[in-house]
Parts: sequence; structure tokens; C-alpha cells
Amino acid sequence: MGLLKRLVRILKAQAHATLDKLEDPIKITEEAIRELQEQIQKATEALAQVKANQIRLEREAHNELMRAKALQKRAEEILLLAKEGKIPLEEAEKKASELLEEATLREQNAKKLKEQAQKQKEAEIKLRAKIEELKLQLTKAQAELRTLKARLETARAVKKVNKQLSKIDPTETLSVLERMKEKVEEEEALAQAYEEITQPSTERQEPLAKEKLEELKRKLGLGT
Repeated sequence: MGLLKRLVRILKAQAHATLDKLEDPIKITEEAIRELQEQIQKATEALAQVKANQIRLEREAHNELMRAKALQKRAEEILLLAKEGKIPLEEAEKKASELLEEATLREQNAKKLKEQAQKQKEAEIKLRAKIEELKLQLTKAQAELRTLKARLETARAVKKVNKQLSKIDPTETLSVLERMKEKVEEEEALAQAYEEITQPSTERQEPLAKEKLEELKRKLGLGT
């Protein structure tokens, strides 16, 4: 029981424990579970023994009462024989007295056996309550173990991600993106330049040729 109380204190103190600190409570919880399982097994064995003792004592008490009744009946039969004159009265009374004395002893013994059986029954009730309490604690410990293992898995996953992220330099990432942007802009400008260069020369010279033609026509008086 002391181990379980210590476990509860540790678990409360470790509510926000880190990955490294989580492993110790898990080991302690597993040890507590093993201890509880052993206690339940021992208590169950003790309960079976107590129950067996109770049954045996109750049976013995019943048998003693049956013997006492048989002795009383035998004493009654002997006295009836004396009444019928079949045996001397003095002899019958002596024999009946001995039988009744033995019957009384057996009744007293039956009473003691019943008292012992009752004590065994009370012990059985206490043991059953103890076992139920241990089973409840075992259920709680098993649930806590599942919770701790889940926390440990989460902590390990977070640790792995953080470790990976720690290797990434945000400044370097932004620098790479900026260089990529400049490269894209250079490629776009170059593509536009090639597009302009590859246009037909007549398209570029047509406005200039038309302008010179009009100028020549005015000199020659051919204008409209």
C-alpha cells in the first residue's frame, strides 16, 4: 500500500514531466501493478483458505449437534426400557446420565465450532472487501500506466519533430526563397527579351517607313 501512495505522489508531481522524467514513473507504475497483482493473488488464496475453514467448522458443528441429539435419544430409549422393567432403573439412570453428559459436551463443542465458523465468515467478508479494494487500485494503476505511456509516446514524437526543426535555419530558408525569386525574375526578363528580339523587323520598321513616305510626298506636292 505504501508503494501505491508513493506512486500517487510521484504522478502528481510529474504532471508536466519531460520525456526523460516520464520513464521513471512508468517503471514505478509497472512495479506497483506487479505488487498489486501479487497481493490480490495472496489475498485470494487466503480467502479460499478462510472459506474452507468456515465450511469445515460449520460441518463439524452440525455433526456435533447430530451426535448430541443421537445421545439424547439413546438416553431416552434407555429410560423407557427401565420404565418397561426390562432393565434396572438405577442402571438406566446411570447410563442415561452418562449419555446426556456426553450430549451436553457435544452441544457445547458445537457452539464453539459455530462461533469459530462465524469468525471465519467475518474474516472472509473483510478479505473480500480488501480484494475489491486492491482490484480497484489495480484498475486505476493500469489506467495511469496507459496514460503515462501515451504521454511518453507524445513526448518522444514532439522531441523528434523539435530536433528536426532545430536543424532548419529560417534565415537561410528565406535567403534561398529570395534567390529563387530573383532567378525567376531574371528568367522572365530574359524570356521577354527573346520575345521582342524574335518579332519580324517589318513590324518594327513600318511606322518609320510610313512617316518618311508622307514627308517625301509633301516635298513633291503629292499630298492630299
